[in-house]
Amino acid sequence: MRGRVHDVVWGAVRVVLAVVLLGTAWQLAQSAERERADDRDFPRLEIHDADGRDTGSLKVCGDRYQEPFCLRAERVAVDDVLRKRITKSGPRYLFEFGRSDGRTLALTLHVDYADEEVIEAADGRGEATLYWWRDSVRLLEVSAGGEERTIRTAHYPGREFTPPAAFGAAVAGLGAAALWAGLWRIVRGGASRLNWQWQTTAPGVTFTMAGLGGALGALFAEHSPRTMVWTAGVVGAVSAVGMACWAHGWVRRRLSALDRVEPFAPVTERRFPGAVWGPGPWEALSMGWLRTGPQGLAAVPGPATGTGTFGVQPFPGALRLVRVRPPHRDDPLQLRFSHYRRTGGAQEAQFPLVAECEAVGGPVPGARVLIGAGGEDLPYVLGVLSGAAPSAPSAWHPPATVADRLITAT
Repeated sequence: MRGRVHDVVWGAVRVVLAVVLLGTAWQLAQSAERERADDRDFPRLEIHDADGRDTGSLKVCGDRYQEPFCLRAERVAVDDVLRKRITKSGPRYLFEFGRSDGRTLALTLHVDYADEEVIEAADGRGEATLYWWRDSVRLLEVSAGGEERTIRTAHYPGREFTPPAAFGAAVAGLGAAALWAGLWRIVRGGASRLNWQWQTTAPGVTFTMAGLGGALGALFAEHSPRTMVWTAGVVGAVSAVGMACWAHGWVRRRLSALDRVEPFAPVTERRFPGAVWGPGPWEALSMGWLRTGPQGLAAVPGPATGTGTFGVQPFPGALRLVRVRPPHRDDPLQLRFSHYRRTGGAQEAQFPLVAECEAVGGPVPGARVLIGAGGEDLPYVLGVLSGAAPSAPSAWHPPATVADRLITAT
């Protein structure tokens, strides 16, 4: 698969992922808004005394209080109580209630340790009252053996806005990052790999951090959702500045390394990871390892030396060096995603470079041939191509327009 097709396919995958993430964030935002409305309106159900103090009681619908600002009571029978598991907040029980119309209702609730005895005593012979508000059970009263306990359900208002709002903000940040990466990869698939930090990494991290900032703001946005917007904007702006500084420094270091590339003619045989791409017989050289030395350039099956000519495939013709550059996104995949280890055994990989050449004579004269290798190994390839003497390596530099073009590429 050529690089451009690869970019379009994976860009489309990222766009689809972004649509899923943003759709999920939208659903969470709708849920958070409903929960916020419940948190804001539920205090209107509280009963206050003549001095305006909360009595700890809630309004129950009847002759005195009418919906929607009251709890609707429903008497049910406790058919079954099953202890499921114990969590840090207490044991969880599965209740099955028999309703007056013959249907059953199942609820899973957290129960305090002090209430377990009454809850288990209600199994099969207790009674309960469910308190509904806005189509959800908010409270449960269970009575057994002359004792009564009140249990809050998971839908009891009180900062219920925070979890869906925080999770939705984080998912929205990830979705925006995926959407940017997908669209940029589809539209700008031929840009240099040297600019990936500007194109995808810096914007992606900025969007993700902005989403996390919005999630942090959700902890303080119960009464003012704009707090989420402010925190997301501040965190996103700080992240954008930091990532811009990082990307600028990263690109400048790579440009400096590119300008310092000089050919070195190897005195002895040297093997290192590398890739070759070209038409006709050049395509057969993509074995993953290259050999330089007095014998010239060749593709080899592995790093082992002293194996004679077994598996060695010499280059089928002479090459003329055109330029040295980083991998481009329209290069073949074996050049774009090759991982060039250091020959000394260090774990950190080398920065990949590509020598763009033109075949001189040979079976395919004038063909475009690309040789990929690490920044520490490519000078030996250039030394063979340029015929530099081992004692006095020539001070070869890429044309001045190469660096300028890489800086201005977007």
